[in-house]
Amino acid sequence: MIACPECTEDEDLYGVPLEDGRRQISCESCGHTWARGEATRSRPSPAGTLRHAPAADSCGPKWSDPPFGAIDALPLGSTETSAAAVAFRPDEHQPAWVRGDPVETNRVFSYIVVHDSGFSPNPFHGLLTLACCKPLIRRTAGVGDILVGLSSRSERVVYAVQVAKVIGFEEYWEDPRYLPRRPVRWSPRIIERAGDNIYEPVGRDFHQLPSFHSRPDGSEDAERKRVDLGGERVLVGERFTYWGKRGPDLPEELEFLAVGRGHRSHFTPDQISTAANWFSNLPGGVLGAPAQWKVGDPSWRQE
Repeated sequence: MIACPECTEDEDLYGVPLEDGRRQISCESCGHTWARGEATRSRPSPAGTLRHAPAADSCGPKWSDPPFGAIDALPLGSTETSAAAVAFRPDEHQPAWVRGDPVETNRVFSYIVVHDSGFSPNPFHGLLTLACCKPLIRRTAGVGDILVGLSSRSERVVYAVQVAKVIGFEEYWEDPRYLPRRPVRWSPRIIERAGDNIYEPVGRDFHQLPSFHSRPDGSEDAERKRVDLGGERVLVGERFTYWGKRGPDLPEELEFLAVGRGHRSHFTPDQISTAANWFSNLPGGVLGAPAQWKVGDPSWRQE
């Protein structure tokens, strides 16, 4: 593990070789890039302390805030009316797998879900997507890979998904199948405000919609936009299990998935097989509310 000298996040990375023998490391948390020789080794956390303390500014609104859009202007090229109509339709997606079906994978990623708000990952409308945050995972993961998101101390499983598609932001925005995943910022239902399809292509750039990653007034957050788009791709999963705040304990046989900060993806073939067998027997679907969810809002049930 390597601690970023800029934000102190730990990165489980090997970096890119440089001509002088060092390695270039890029922190996926803050985007800072440095040569391996400048990094500091991370220190073990004292017993009983969080290994990954949440950032001061959470990835989502404070629930005392009014719904997005109370004072916002419409986003560029807005199709808000049609987006809202589609977003409130019952999901029609039918999974093509059943519990116990074997799973083949060559790679597993594990990481801490720092902000479990239903935004990143977004497990709603029949799919689980990772479109924001974790840029290095999104640049690296491929179809068939399994992602396992863990709670702050790696003691619980928040979600697990097998990547079914890897698409660009343009396709994510333009494909009507993903229209329900655009945030409906004036909705009183949190599930509609948590949409992660927030980057609208505008010329050679992207416009960031008012969302959990924009500023409180709905304007663009340049730093979060840079990190999100730095991931270059959106991961789409059809076979997934999302527990949220009431996830099960990480099974003893999967303790190798435990991670501090950053992520882990270097596992032995036996460990990958163990994780795949565990994943194949999961029930599937959304089984609980996100940890950062407004009390009394049942929209996560998608009923």
